[in-house]
This record gives sequence, structure tokens and C-alpha cells, in this order.
Amino acid sequence: MNKLLLLILVAFATLATGCDREKYAEHRSERSKPKTEVTLERIAIRRAPYPNLDILPDGRLRVDDIVIPLNAKQQELLHTSYVKLQILRQNTLVDADPALAQERSLPLQIPEGQSPFPPDLAQQIPEFKEYDEALANLRALR
Repeated sequence: MNKLLLLILVAFATLATGCDREKYAEHRSERSKPKTEVTLERIAIRRAPYPNLDILPDGRLRVDDIVIPLNAKQQELLHTSYVKLQILRQNTLVDADPALAQERSLPLQIPEGQSPFPPDLAQQIPEFKEYDEALANLRALR
């Protein structure tokens, strides 16, 4: 009797988890895309298999937790981008649809004709060379 009850519980558990497979697969697919996540403390740029880049509030750049030395012009460029992205993040979170209140991240909407990063970012800071796809997918994290 106990074995039969255990078997029935396992069957129900398997059915319950099987119903969310499509949702889980969609979640995993979205999670693995190259992206730029804008949080209050930093801007995290992710693109596998390359190392993670972090832009800090003062314009410093970290590559896998190692601070990269930048000249004053490069640091100012990153600081300006950080400020622009923080404004966009705040606007996105304030204007977000209440139906998306449970979402961890929301896509940032860039106003027409504006860009938080200059088009020649990879020429000015070589560490950004392989991250074009991630910089095109901007997300605001709550």
C-alpha cells in the first residue's frame, strides 16, 4: 500500500513539473541571451563565453572582478553611459505595466535618436569589442 501511494505521488509530481516545461524552456532561453543588466549599483554586461564586464558608478570598468585601468576620457565616457542608463532604468521601472510587477527584469526602451553608448565604443575601449549583441539587449533589474 505504501509503495502504491509513493508511486502515485511520484506520478503527480512528474505531471505537475511537466506542465511548466515550455515556460521553463522559454525562461532558460531568455536567460542565456547576451544582455546588459542595469542595476542600481552597476551595469553588468554578459555574453558567454566571454568574461563579464561591470561598469561601476564612477566609470571604472571591471572584467571578471579585475579593475581595468582606463584613462580619464574613457572613464568619463563610461560614467556618462552609466548615468544615462540609470535614468532609463528609473523611467522604465516607474512606467512599467502593473501586470509585469513580478518580472525580475524589464527591457529598457531607448528613446528615438539616443544611445547610452557611443557607436565607436569598441574602438575607444577595446574590452567591449565582442559585446555588441549584449549592448543591444538592455534590461532593467529591479
